This record gives sequence, C-alpha cells and structure tokens, in this order.
Amino acid sequence: MKEVTETSPGDVQLRSADSTSQAASMMRCFKLDTEDYCLGLGFVNQLPTGEQRHALMDQPSERSAADAGVEQDIATGDLTPAELVAQRAALPKSQRVTIELDEMQAAWNGRDKARELRDLAASAAPVAPAAPVAPASAYIMKGFQTSQEKGYWCGPATFQSIDWADDNQKDTQASWAKDLGATTSGTAISAMVQQTNLKTAWPKAAGSYIVQSVSTWNAQTFFTVHQKHLGVYKAPVIEHVQLLKRYFPYLAFNHSGHYQVGRGYDKANGTIGIYEVFNERRFNSRGNVTDGPKNIPATALFNATLANSFKNIGL
Repeated sequence: MKEVTETSPGDVQLRSADSTSQAASMMRCFKLDTEDYCLGLGFVNQLPTGEQRHALMDQPSERSAADAGVEQDIATGDLTPAELVAQRAALPKSQRVTIELDEMQAAWNGRDKARELRDLAASAAPVAPAAPVAPASAYIMKGFQTSQEKGYWCGPATFQSIDWADDNQKDTQASWAKDLGATTSGTAISAMVQQTNLKTAWPKAAGSYIVQSVSTWNAQTFFTVHQKHLGVYKAPVIEHVQLLKRYFPYLAFNHSGHYQVGRGYDKANGTIGIYEVFNERRFNSRGNVTDGPKNIPATALFNATLANSFKNIGL
C-alpha cells in the first residue's frame, strides 16, 4: 500500500498532464503477490501497454466502432475510462489516494480469487474431481429484480437488487447512489465491488469480490466462471457490458456502458440469466419495455463485455 501512496502524482503535475499521461497515472499497476492489479481496470493477465491506455482515452463514446452511424439513445450509467480518469485527476491528492487505497485493499483481499481465475483461464483441463461441481442449471435471487429510476443509475439499481436479495431489505437507489459515489456520468465498477464487500454478505459465500479483466479470456472460460460463481457459490455476478442491440435484441436502440445482475445459467442452452435493470420505455417513448429477467447466450454476454472499454466484471 505504501507504493500506491508514493507513486500517486501531485495535483499540479497531474492537472498539467495530457489525458494519456493522466491515464497512466490513474491506472497504475501493482503486483499483489503473484497477481497484477491495475487501478480502474482490475486484475489483469496482461499488463496494458501505453498504446492500450491511450486507446482507452481516445474513444469518443462507449459505442463500438462497428456501430458507427447507428442511432444511440440513453447513456445508462457506467463511467467511461476517460470519465473515470478525469474524475480522479480532479480530486485533491489526499482524497484520490484514499480512493486508491480502498480499491487496492479490496484487491489485496481478493488476490486468491484472482489467482484461481487466472489458473482457470490458463488451463483447458477440467476442474479437479474433489472440487464442487456446478449443476446443469442454477438461478438465484428469484423476485429481486429492480428497474433503474434514472438514466444514469444502472449502478445503483444493480446494487439495489444485489443487496436486496442478500438481506431482504430494499434500500433506495438514491441511498446506494450516494454510497457508490454515482454521478450523472455514472458509477465506477471498483465502487460496485467495494460496496458489495462492505455492505452485503455475498463474500461469505463467494470470497471477496474483485474487479476482474476478461480481455484475455475466451467465451468458454467466461461461461465456466459464471457456472462456478452462480452454481457453486450461489452468488451474483456484476455484469459490465456495452448495451447494444446486437447483443441484447430486446432493445430498440443502442446504449452506453452498463451494469446488469448476473443471476443464473443453463448449460444445455448455453445461456446466462441476468436481471436487466434498464427499462428503455421509461426514458424513451419509442423504446421497448426491456427490464426484468432475461436469458442471454453466454457468447453474446461475453462479447458485450469485451465491447465495453473496460472489459471487466465484478465477482
């Protein structure tokens, strides 16, 4: 943790830097035992290059280039990398370091899970026979779906559902927006993970929640990880996707980066069950009614996660 404080730039130095230099400062990477963790990005299997950080900052919107020219509607509420960097860079150093230390503490507590996920992603071998076997299908959190009350509150709505299912107490989205530090620009996934660890009992079943990059995974690893988390641990996944019609055909329009609740799967059908917290009709009279439980092909959900600039999930 000392290294985090020592490498955090001063206010004058940071605010006079260009966006690429700011990104390098705000997304610094550290070794936690055997695992690599980058602020804002999560545990990574490959350290990002300067060019990759530059690309994160250079994206004009949270829409894939392949969708250029397609109408985009509501920004549903995750932070883009540029917004995350700008928010942190604007803070006084003392506040910024506190946020970074809190994020790193959550990462330190979850380093064993990150190692387990890295080994799983690197191996094609089946899980050892002694390990618990995920059932053919599993769904949790029945009846605990919610719908975001503001266009930029996918984070608070997702967290409301996750916490409500944990203790059967439905706190308001406004209260969670405050705890998550949500702004009109959205919510950081590091805050989603931190509050899951602080305010819910899910870590008792699944271990400390972490931010995990999926950029080097394939669709099968993504699906296998969901099966273990949902079928063995019986704990939700914080999905972090790009809300595009190509992946979620119930939409009438393309939208921005987004959070959803991962709450089940069906191996035979190759699907992952989610709670969609965004009701398109609520914010656009031409939109579809889109909130509630959905079953999404695992490959589509994986590709939607890769389409998001961050390429990570919370679990």
